[in-house]
Amino acid sequence: MLRSARPIIRNHDAVMSKNISIKDVLAVVDGTPASLTGVDQAVAYAGLYDATLAIVVVTENLAWAAAVDPMAYAEAMEASEAQRKEHVAAVRERVAGAPVHVEVHALFEAPGLLPGLAKAEGQYADIVLVPGTGGWQSDGLRRHITEALMFAGVPTMVMPAAWRPAPITHAALGWNASLEAFRAARTVLDLVEPGATVDVVVVDSLDGDKSGQPAPGTRIARHITRHGHNALVHAIASAEHGTSAALQLFAFESRADVLVIGGYGRSRALEFILGGVTRELIAHQRLPIVFVH
Repeated sequence: MLRSARPIIRNHDAVMSKNISIKDVLAVVDGTPASLTGVDQAVAYAGLYDATLAIVVVTENLAWAAAVDPMAYAEAMEASEAQRKEHVAAVRERVAGAPVHVEVHALFEAPGLLPGLAKAEGQYADIVLVPGTGGWQSDGLRRHITEALMFAGVPTMVMPAAWRPAPITHAALGWNASLEAFRAARTVLDLVEPGATVDVVVVDSLDGDKSGQPAPGTRIARHITRHGHNALVHAIASAEHGTSAALQLFAFESRADVLVIGGYGRSRALEFILGGVTRELIAHQRLPIVFVH
């Protein structure tokens, strides 16, 4: 039997957002005790926008691995089904009395099918929330589901356990002028509060103004400013940290509420081989990170 403390984040303690872009929030969790902080965060985040919250509880059906042995298959199915019911019950108990409308349902399939099913769920949300490192029983499944959701075209926020949702008044935007970065910039406009500060962060493009063209990041900062925000361009070097660490360190030390980046500008296969920025940020979070593909 799962037992856990009552939610540590209460929605009515937060200031209501003035942003009206968020109406459907999806959270994907596995229902284990480690994921319940993510459930609290999702309730609080949806409450900021008076949005509807759907929570999908994913449970791996391990019975397929014992399919060659009818007796072992039946036992594995029974155990997996019991785990599914326990995880869903834990999440439903956690959201009891939530100040927003919450729907909870389960995805119960072979591990290889769960990311694709989660991707389909994400197509009907304004944003998807996923607990970050340490918030899942299987970190490999967490990563696969996060990637799948990203490729659904929905902004996907990975939440560190210490994060307390609040209106976003300061965002950092990772910028490299790629198609994914342009989409990330548009997502920033949907996520932040009116008059927010937006740091446009350019990594390792310190000499981009020598050609007589505007310095990297200048034009997107101008566009964001025309939407009523205070946009500033910051050119930083990755140095020994690498691009992902440099981006996250800048956002964290600047006290940004969130880091928004365009995810997977190259193919996933190439990113896997080269150790891409997206994969590294999915693996480690110091603040909430929103991935946009």
